[in-house]
Amino acid sequence: MRNFLRLVGAAVLLVLLGLMLAPGGTIESEQLIWDKAAHFIAFGLILWSFGVLFRRIPRTWAALLAIALGAAVEVIQGFVGRDPSWGDLLADALGVATALVIWLVWRGFRPREAFQTPNP
Repeated sequence: MRNFLRLVGAAVLLVLLGLMLAPGGTIESEQLIWDKAAHFIAFGLILWSFGVLFRRIPRTWAALLAIALGAAVEVIQGFVGRDPSWGDLLADALGVATALVIWLVWRGFRPREAFQTPNP
């Protein structure tokens, strides 16, 4: 099951990066809310992907890595014919923060070590 989750996490990460870095046009103003919602959801999924791919790193570090990835994507978008946006980066960060809070609530605010069984 763990390998399956890692495969899904890698696929999600690659598909999302492909969609965000592919050359494309600008978003129309009436579609702006959907663009921000897509960034919000995508970066929540990216944090999840980092969590299953890199299980040993703390989630706060994974969250910072996801936000740094969002910043890098915005910079790269300027070179591939897309519009970089501070609003997109904010939506990315809010998606990561929301996913982090959901993870904390899911775990009952306990560290990962609390769920591991000790080896005899």
